[in-house]
Amino acid sequence: MIGGLARASVRARPAAFGGVFAVLVLAATVVTASVAMLRTASGAPSSADTEDLATMGAGFTIVTVYLSIFVIGQVMALAVSQHARENALLRAVGVLPWQLRRMVAVEALLTALPALPVGYVLGRLLARVWFDGMAAHDLVPAGVRLTVGWLPLAAAAGVLVVTSQLGGLLAAHRPARSRPAAALGDAAVPRRGMTPVRVLAALVALAGAVTLTLVASHAPPEDAAELLPLVLLAHLVVVALAGPAIGRLVTALTAVVLRVLGDGAVGELAMVNNRARSRRLSSAITPVALVVAFSLVKFAALATAAVPSWIDIFGTALYASFAGLVAADTMVMLTAERRRELALLRAVGAAAGQVVRMVLLEGAVIAAAGFGAGAAVACAVTLPLGASAGAPLSGLPASAWWGTGAGVVLLVLVSSTLPLTRHLARRPSTVLA
Repeated sequence: MIGGLARASVRARPAAFGGVFAVLVLAATVVTASVAMLRTASGAPSSADTEDLATMGAGFTIVTVYLSIFVIGQVMALAVSQHARENALLRAVGVLPWQLRRMVAVEALLTALPALPVGYVLGRLLARVWFDGMAAHDLVPAGVRLTVGWLPLAAAAGVLVVTSQLGGLLAAHRPARSRPAAALGDAAVPRRGMTPVRVLAALVALAGAVTLTLVASHAPPEDAAELLPLVLLAHLVVVALAGPAIGRLVTALTAVVLRVLGDGAVGELAMVNNRARSRRLSSAITPVALVVAFSLVKFAALATAAVPSWIDIFGTALYASFAGLVAADTMVMLTAERRRELALLRAVGAAAGQVVRMVLLEGAVIAAAGFGAGAAVACAVTLPLGASAGAPLSGLPASAWWGTGAGVVLLVLVSSTLPLTRHLARRPSTVLA
């Protein structure tokens, strides 16, 4: 029965689990390529160039695995929370807590298993492009050949299966342990703001990020440069936990602008929606902050380097693309789940143009919150570590700031409005029936 319910849930929500599938494929692709480069270096004859290649491969692998775990857990938790009402109904008709948790685990497995081979094939192609680019720039020792094999597949499988399971089970913890009546109440009226447990977790994460920053600041310059991405991700964990508070703060700060740009009712509705969905919007703010923080720090490193190497440019493009695609995927998932809500607005008289403007204004708030959080993380990391790690933000031209901001706004607005075409093309009565 549980397996059947899980399969039905995945089929009934193609947008939610399609979004998870896309992120899992991206993660498997990048993990496969990174581990393949590490395996290539470890299997080559020992030399100074080979050691440099191995160090590079290890660094990319660690950051990629850490980054993949971070984003997969976020997206899987979002997918589970999007069918909170169905989970609450299952509890109400007698499904036990362990059965609900098992159903979520099966949903995660049904999504991760098909994503693995697709990501592995794409990862092999990415590894080939990566290796050939390094070879063309004389960054690979003579005689070394690309080696992929089964190890990258095993690493990608471990990251995908373990992380998707943990992300789903953590998201299912509250509905599974709640009484059926309480679960139905939570599903009908989503929780807003920060719970005491979330506040405590954010404070603990902040203490850990500060501690890691202090440790890295006293490390030799070469070690500080290697630790910089990990310190960055540690601060982004704080952003993920504090996301609801960040969203509500930015919504309050931009309230006047929303009312003016929204011409009254539309702006008011966008503001109320963002307040009511502050916990859900934290899932969108975090990947946007990830794009901004990684881009600014990497651009700072490229701007201050005397001769940026091909691998630095490739790494910047790889991480920025990965984070950007995750952010876009999350925005699509958030808009796609609002099918009935938007249909109800149309049914009570809202024009299609008003719905589009409302979603654009909501997206603008997410872009502002994500950019602000990402810029704050970049500053928090580079101020103590930038000089020793070779990535001071003081060397970053104004065009990089404006370009990153414009790119984030475009990314959020386009991806958040993509599902609207399908939503607005259907009659409200058919959606609400």
